[in-house]
Amino acid sequence: MRHIKLILREEGKPPEEISVELNGPRYVFSRAGAAGIAEATRLPDGRLSLIFEDGRQICGRVRPGGDGEVEVSTASGHRRIALAEPLQDRIAHAAGPGADTGDEQVRAPMPGRVVQVAVAAGDRVAPGALLLVLEAMKMQNEIRTLRGGTVLQVYVESGRTVDGGAPLALVRSEDPRES
Repeated sequence: MRHIKLILREEGKPPEEISVELNGPRYVFSRAGAAGIAEATRLPDGRLSLIFEDGRQICGRVRPGGDGEVEVSTASGHRRIALAEPLQDRIAHAAGPGADTGDEQVRAPMPGRVVQVAVAAGDRVAPGALLLVLEAMKMQNEIRTLRGGTVLQVYVESGRTVDGGAPLALVRSEDPRES
C-alpha cells in the first residue's frame, strides 16, 4: 500500500491537504474529512478510468503542468489544477526575491522523527541553511530555510516524532535592503 499527500490550491480558498491511499487498483481519496473509494484502470489509449463506489466514472489524462500544477483532460474539457506534494508546494509558494519580507514558518513535509536540530533561537541563518534533519521511512531528510534571517523559535527537539505539516521552526526573514 502506498500513501500520498498532496496540497490543493484553489483561488480564494486556503490550501487544502488531499490524501490518496493506493492499494493495487483501489484508490482511497480523503479531502476535508470526506473519503471516496475508486477502482482505477489504465485504458489502452493511456487514459485513466476511475469508477467510484456510487457508480460515478471519471476518465481522462493527468499531465504535469509545471510550477506545482497538473493538467487534467476529460471529455468535458481541459483544466489546470494547482496540486503538488507538500514540499514542492511550499517551495513554489515561498516568497521569492523582491517579495515582502516576513516570517517563514517551517513545517514538516511528512511525518517522521527529528534526529538532529542544527539551530537554536537567535541564530542567524543564510538562505538554504540546514535547520534540522527529519527521518522518515528510514531516510534522513534535511530541512532547510528558504530565505536567510534569524531563527525566532525552534518547536522541536532531537528524538521527537512529528506529524506531516507540524511546525518545526520560525525564521524572521531579513530585508535585503538592509544588507
